[in-house]
Amino acid sequence: MAASYSIVHHLADFRVLLKHVRRNDVLPRLSAVVCPKPSCTHMQIRHKNSKPRVRDAKVQVDSSRVFVSKKERLKARQAKNVVTESEVFLAEAPIDNVWVHKHYPPQKHSVEDALKLHKAFAEPDMLNNEDGLFHLIMKLDFTTKKQTKFIGNIRHTVLLPHEFPYGTPPAILVLCKSEEHLNLASSLGAHTFGTPAEITKLITNGVISPKDFQHVISTADCGNEILPLRSHFRDKYPQRAKGNLSLDLKGMWNLFHNGYTYESHKITEGQGSLQVPLGLVKQPIEELVENFTTYIDSVCQHRSIALGPFIQSIKVVAPPSPEEFLLRVEEYVPGYKNEEVDSDEEEAAQAGA
Repeated sequence: MAASYSIVHHLADFRVLLKHVRRNDVLPRLSAVVCPKPSCTHMQIRHKNSKPRVRDAKVQVDSSRVFVSKKERLKARQAKNVVTESEVFLAEAPIDNVWVHKHYPPQKHSVEDALKLHKAFAEPDMLNNEDGLFHLIMKLDFTTKKQTKFIGNIRHTVLLPHEFPYGTPPAILVLCKSEEHLNLASSLGAHTFGTPAEITKLITNGVISPKDFQHVISTADCGNEILPLRSHFRDKYPQRAKGNLSLDLKGMWNLFHNGYTYESHKITEGQGSLQVPLGLVKQPIEELVENFTTYIDSVCQHRSIALGPFIQSIKVVAPPSPEEFLLRVEEYVPGYKNEEVDSDEEEAAQAGA
């Protein structure tokens, strides 16, 4: 025993061994680790593991205990077409005017019904919001036939058939050079007006900034003289296609001073959003529907019908009401039905793609 205990250098380890000796137990298998330093008296005790480290090939594996990733489980579930109880809708449409949203698919309405529902919320005994505004929230499809090419954001001004007060009057810069047009710009109440040479000098000297104006209009006889201002105005630069370059100064002023300008915002490269004011809650539904139709026609002109429907969804909101009524977009937006596409539009879509 003395020879066996010669490897023990620590009192605690000695007590462990002594306990086994007193009980006549089998001593544990010891493996002494001798430290090269004389003062080091550490010892490592290893217990023999009776379990095999390698699984026998004949042993059957329990499939329930095999790890399966969440993605693989989802694929298997979709392949079997398994639907949980929480995903089962009670019906396609509720039978009452009050229902729990999660138990039914999103309900779609006509534009007239959506406006009536909002008007009911805006009554004096409810939200008392008859002077509030209706807004349209649209999701736009900016994709083309090429997967790597997308349509840019759109910005346009439209003159609605039924006007309503919204925001403050826009600041408009007028570029003209004839005495008649200069006098007309003054009588219309233009924020700033003058000849192209005068406006260029004011911008160069820092007296005015293009950022101070929401719109820039110019008469057609100044087309060549305003070319040096292209880098200053960028998207606001007058062009015939935008309607801000014409000889009809009064018509341009009426459009941009009394019209409603909308501008989209990108959500992703291929999808965007657009919000426009539709009218006052107290306006007749017939007038609001005509404004709605004007907006839809104007927005859809920015993308060829050969590429499919431009507007993916439309919601009608009336803050501060939290309700958002989804419209049946396929009834109002071209491209969802089998419309005939002109060959010129198809060629233009392919050229744009």
